[in-house]
Amino acid sequence: MSIRKNASLLLLVCILCTVCKAQDKQQSVNQAAAVNALNPAARVIKFQVQPNYSVFKSGGQQLDLITRIVIPYDGVYLPFFKPKDKKYFTMVRVEIPVISQTYDPASPLNATGLGDINISEVLARKFSWGKIGFGPCIGFPAATEPVLGSGKWTAGLVAVAIYNKPKHLMLGIFVNQYFSYAGSSSRPSKNYLTAQPFIDYIFNKGYFIMVNPVCTFDWQEDNYIIPLAMGFGKAFAKNLSAYIMPEYIVSGSTKKSWVIQFNLNTMF
Repeated sequence: MSIRKNASLLLLVCILCTVCKAQDKQQSVNQAAAVNALNPAARVIKFQVQPNYSVFKSGGQQLDLITRIVIPYDGVYLPFFKPKDKKYFTMVRVEIPVISQTYDPASPLNATGLGDINISEVLARKFSWGKIGFGPCIGFPAATEPVLGSGKWTAGLVAVAIYNKPKHLMLGIFVNQYFSYAGSSSRPSKNYLTAQPFIDYIFNKGYFIMVNPVCTFDWQEDNYIIPLAMGFGKAFAKNLSAYIMPEYIVSGSTKKSWVIQFNLNTMF
């Protein structure tokens, strides 16, 4: 009986050890997935769906559904030009918004449809402490309703800087500057910058918190929007993560308005 008991105990210990190793491995995979999900210059293909719900203090509400595609490749701006230094790579980022906004029943701002499409291409370089990248960006006047877009073709520059040497911490900023160069003559010119500083902390098991506001500075209209945003999320597997992030506008033309963001991110 003692031999059987010892054998059973040994089998149980082996099973527990196997389960613990599998759990540790999965936690490590989830943590790496969280890092890739939060890193805007991660060398993975991303397909994101991000609905944003806004409630404006002045009245009205808006629902944006942003589809975002990020594709990295080894070429320098053009796929067929391969760098010898593997520290360099390029990322193409496409954002397609669908917008529905409701104000007063008779408001001319009420509309639902496609918004303007933005595409950027960033040449990034990897360092021991993080990454730096820059490149061109372009905006297409694809809006199906005039109030949902600028009516202008825009172009400019995009830049990103990331510091992620600490194991669980990632700091950085993502900046876009756009200028209009063509489009409807009846629409005003565009000259604006968006700056997205971020502070992310990744916990074990793939959980993370993020401070990730998108500040907008409209140089043409002498206007700006500065929010305070903090979110919480989790990587569920190697190729899947999600987060939710409330945002409060602390300064600017839409001050005291609220935004709720939800992001579902798949990676390949």
